[in-house]
Amino acid sequence: MLLLAVEDAELDHARSYAEAVGGEAVDLREDSWFADDLAGGFVVEGGFTLDSMGATTAMAESARRRGVDFRLGCEAKRLLATGSRIRGVATDQGVVATERAVIATGPRLRFLARSVGIDLPVTASRGWLLETGKVDPPPRYAIEQAAWPVQDEMSALVGAPTLEQVASGAIEEPGLVSLLLGGRPAGHCLIGTSLSRSLLEEPEAPETVGRLAERAVRVSPVLRDAPVVASWSGRRAVSPDGMPLVGPVAGIEGLDVAGAFSSIGMVTIPSACRRLVDGGAGVFDPGRFA
Repeated sequence: MLLLAVEDAELDHARSYAEAVGGEAVDLREDSWFADDLAGGFVVEGGFTLDSMGATTAMAESARRRGVDFRLGCEAKRLLATGSRIRGVATDQGVVATERAVIATGPRLRFLARSVGIDLPVTASRGWLLETGKVDPPPRYAIEQAAWPVQDEMSALVGAPTLEQVASGAIEEPGLVSLLLGGRPAGHCLIGTSLSRSLLEEPEAPETVGRLAERAVRVSPVLRDAPVVASWSGRRAVSPDGMPLVGPVAGIEGLDVAGAFSSIGMVTIPSACRRLVDGGAGVFDPGRFA
């Protein structure tokens, strides 16, 4: 993985990040794949791009082999409780009786919890991706620009807006764009990513795609002629302090949550949910927002 400082203002953060993860400085001017005026780069051995769809499918298959029953296309409408105890989930296919439920519905985590009188402060942000055709020569690294905020800074950028901010158009501000680039076995590249507020299920701020493309060609002259074959966006759940919510919900026995993983979900969800099962998830206690 290459940790990249595009501009001089990013260099100190990139250097600190690299020191924390064992990165070594590299002279990018010797590599014609990159522009010759980048501020600096640090190579992290063993860093790689995770195929999120492949990883999700693998985890689902592992769960099936252990007896998990997936009810696909079956939406959970509301939680059912007697007093302060979970008794079931009302779904499109009827009531599923249970004495324990885990809400892991991403940006919509807040809405299902409300059906039993719990309001967890989870909001949504949006990120965009571009997919190219074959890039020749392909990148030698998975590339991450050192411009992405740390977790506890995210809520200030993408936390829930007030009604006054919505009225003034503040939620239409462009947000942050930071280069995240990974080559794929077929020779194409995925290019991201961005961070902005999101209130809608439908894609917002499609002009962000242009900013991603601009950032990519700023970094590499090779990418200027790469065909763009697709772009799309997705929503990420975020908490007020940027950290996940994992564990039991106070006041409702049998109810747990696992959410608000923001942009670090694919690398943190497996270990966080293991803690949910085995104990040790206290640092992510949802009760900190009670």
